[in-house]
Amino acid sequence: MAKKMGAQTVETIPGRKIVLSAGVGKTNIDELKWLTKTVLESAASWKSGWAYIADCSQMSPVSPAEGGELVEMTKKFVDAGCKAFAFAEGSSVMLKIQAKKNTERSATGVAEGHFATTQECLDWLKKEVNL
Repeated sequence: MAKKMGAQTVETIPGRKIVLSAGVGKTNIDELKWLTKTVLESAASWKSGWAYIADCSQMSPVSPAEGGELVEMTKKFVDAGCKAFAFAEGSSVMLKIQAKKNTERSATGVAEGHFATTQECLDWLKKEVNL
């Protein structure tokens, strides 16, 4: 069952160690802090590694302050055992650039992929990350 706060929703992919979040419209720092906490709670039992998919295909770009929160979120996920990040960005070049920049700024070296759809993210995680 998906959990929701404001623009954000979080759910796990049945049978796989993957947490999926999806957003619609504009988000804010409080929602991003909730997102971080909720994703970490969802993945807490997966000590052997897990992956995170962010479906931002219906999201508005974030402000610099929100981008900073996403950098911190990335670090926390990697520290908690996240092996890979996959982004579903639709056709938005701006979202792709922003997501890549945030991951670079986290300096974690985590594997990441950028795709148009969530299904492409799932396929990549299965093939390239074995999750």
